[in-house]
Amino acid sequence: MTGIGMTIAFWVFAVAAVGLSIAAISARHPLKSAFFLVGVFMVTAALFLLLEARLVAILQVLVYAGAIMVFVIFVIMLINLRSGQLGSRRITLSKIAALIIGVALGVSVLTVGYRTISAKPVPEGFGQVEAVSTALYTRFAFAFEAVSLLLLVAIIGAVVLAGKRGEEKKG
Repeated sequence: MTGIGMTIAFWVFAVAAVGLSIAAISARHPLKSAFFLVGVFMVTAALFLLLEARLVAILQVLVYAGAIMVFVIFVIMLINLRSGQLGSRRITLSKIAALIIGVALGVSVLTVGYRTISAKPVPEGFGQVEAVSTALYTRFAFAFEAVSLLLLVAIIGAVVLAGKRGEEKKG
């Protein structure tokens, strides 16, 4: 792909990632939010493919869009929220302030970033199996294990909450 084609593809995927992210955090139902998040993971994998990091893109799809989202959807189904439990949609002052601050921050980042950031060549071996595994199991070993522990605690917490909610319905 040529330089202009890569730039266009990057902006298309970047805008899609931001749009899907906004949809994920603003969706009223958690299951819809999870599906929007799957879209974010897929677009992120496409961005990794643009960087020619094929391994990272494949891992993004397999681990995040696959395994992690299966756990998230499992927990959402286990909790079994009804429409009445989700509450009504309300526009509050804090939501309006967050929107204004987010737009201002996004515009400032885009204007400053567009002027100062230039495309730099990717280091040799970026995204290859050896480079990823070396970084993951040396520099980021603690973070890797901490994230796995955090996910385990989140799943156990969801199961405990679902069990308490089931007891309340019976009693």
